[in-house]
Amino acid sequence: MARPIQELSSLISEFPGIGPRQARRIVQFLLTKTPAFREKLAEILRAIGATTEQCMSCFRYDDSGNGRTCSICANVERDSKILMVVEKDADIENVEASHAYRGLYFVLGGLIPMTERKNASYVRSTELQEKIKKNGISEIILALSTTPEGDYTGRELMDLMKSIKPDLKISFLGRGLSVGAEIEYADSETLRNALKNRA
Repeated sequence: MARPIQELSSLISEFPGIGPRQARRIVQFLLTKTPAFREKLAEILRAIGATTEQCMSCFRYDDSGNGRTCSICANVERDSKILMVVEKDADIENVEASHAYRGLYFVLGGLIPMTERKNASYVRSTELQEKIKKNGISEIILALSTTPEGDYTGRELMDLMKSIKPDLKISFLGRGLSVGAEIEYADSETLRNALKNRA
């Protein structure tokens, strides 16, 4: 059997953004905490697997206890005609914190690699198509990473959605200068987007 420190470090290093050195530091931190703290952490880790479910509508993880539908999808006050497509759950948390959006979500589960020609198997494109066909959605907001892969995924999805529902309104989140930014230090791509999306 592997030594506990090494085994836990190895598991933690699989977390997003955590390398081997950071994982070892986290393990050392846990060793400085009380046994009660570590027991509580272990208890929560066990509980999260038992009580958290993936919503069958938007594919977001939720522990609200609503069965197969998350608390957002179950909320009748949300606008069910507008759907925001995001890459991952954490993106929803950030949008919700803004209190600026009252529609529904769809978690894509990743981005399409630019090296894959017309291959959307990396994302939930089939499930997205079904949702658009069955749920009477009139508008899609593509809220994807502002990276080359995010842009590529957005273009691929736009073509796919337009082929099944030509009158569907599709938009990307606006891009441009952030609040407090100085034009002098903005890169050319940011300025291009700021001009294109000017209010």
